[in-house]
Amino acid sequence: MAKPRTFSRKSLSSKEWHRELLVSWLLQTCFKLQASLDRRFLHFGLTFQEAAILTRCVEAGKIAPGRLALVLARDKGKITRFTDRLEAAALVKRQVNRRDRRSSVIKATPKGKRLAERIAVTFQQIQKELFAGILDRDVLRLCETLPQLHGNAARIGTQRTVSGGPRAQRIGGEKNGLEGTRRLGETPAPLKRSSNSTYCDTPSGL
Repeated sequence: MAKPRTFSRKSLSSKEWHRELLVSWLLQTCFKLQASLDRRFLHFGLTFQEAAILTRCVEAGKIAPGRLALVLARDKGKITRFTDRLEAAALVKRQVNRRDRRSSVIKATPKGKRLAERIAVTFQQIQKELFAGILDRDVLRLCETLPQLHGNAARIGTQRTVSGGPRAQRIGGEKNGLEGTRRLGETPAPLKRSSNSTYCDTPSGL
């Protein structure tokens, strides 16, 4: 009887290994970037997402919640929760359509506009720090590659490729879901770089 095949890093081709490394770096970059951004906006009393919403509201003048969710690639429920916090802090206000009470727009208050001016400087500084040491041509390459990666990521799991059997329960349940994700995204040991080798581009952006 043939023995079942087991996964081994030694069996990976160079291309497969680089792709695995890139996926790991993408996951770790997402975790680190979110934590770093929230930390930078902490002294404003905001999270990064709240700062981004406030900035968009100021730029747009007024914007519908659905449009805001689309622009920031967040679901409407989360946009509502973030907006509730900003409204409680008197940074934005909702204006309900008199003809259709179900629709509304979000506008920044004078207090919100003043804070957004200070936040804009922080956003500029974040970009400088994030892309430090990265050549302009590599930034352009990322701009060309990341939209495709983003689209591919959005389609992962949307089509069932395995049939039969009920859906498996998450390991560790809902409570430990994030911890499991972090373990899955652990960074493999870096490859040794020779004089003529190239690194995979490190993706980042705001």
